[in-house]
Amino acid sequence: MKVRTLLQATLMAAALALMTSGCGGASANPDHMKEIEGHAQMYTQRTMWGQANRITTLNFSTGVRIPVNSVIFYEEINSKQISFQYNDMRYYLRNSPRHSKTTMDQMLEQYFSKKKVDLSKFTKKERAAIKAGKVEVGMSKEAVLVARGIPPKHTTPDLKENTWKYWKFQHGFAQDVILYHFKKNKVASIED
Repeated sequence: MKVRTLLQATLMAAALALMTSGCGGASANPDHMKEIEGHAQMYTQRTMWGQANRITTLNFSTGVRIPVNSVIFYEEINSKQISFQYNDMRYYLRNSPRHSKTTMDQMLEQYFSKKKVDLSKFTKKERAAIKAGKVEVGMSKEAVLVARGIPPKHTTPDLKENTWKYWKFQHGFAQDVILYHFKKNKVASIED
C-alpha cells in the first residue's frame, strides 16, 4: 500500500511539473526569468521582421517590421521561443540554435534590453537607414547589426569577416540571399 501511495505521489508531482513548465520548460537565467514572469517592459535592440507574428533568429527581412527601440512586454518563454506583446499583438521570437549558435539567454540579450539603443552614435544617414530597417553603402558594421540584425552564424561565423550573408526570405526550400561586403568595417557593396 505504501509503495502504491508513493508511486501515485511521484506521478502527480511529475504531472504537475509538466503542466507548470510550459512547452519544453523555460531555459533562461533567473534574472531573465524574473523579467519574463513580471512581464517587464523592454526595448528592441535591433530591427526584427516576422511572417504574421512569427520571428526567427535567422533574421529574414520580409513581412511585419518591428523597429529598433520599440517598446515590448515579455509574456512567456519555453526552451525554443519567447512570446511578447508589441502594439497589442502577441509575437513569438523563435531561436534557431543550429543557425544562430546562441542560447536563449544570449538571444534575449541580443534582442531586448531595459534601455534603448543610443542611435546618436551613428551618422545621420545611418540613423535614417536604421529607422527604415535598411542597409546602405557606407554604414558601419554596428549600424548594420542594429538595422538588419545579426547574420546567421552558420553562414557568417565571425563578425570580423568582410562578407555577411543574410536571407531575405524563405518559402519552403526557396531562399533569397543578400550579401553585404565590408571594407574597413563599412559597407562597400551590396550583392542582392
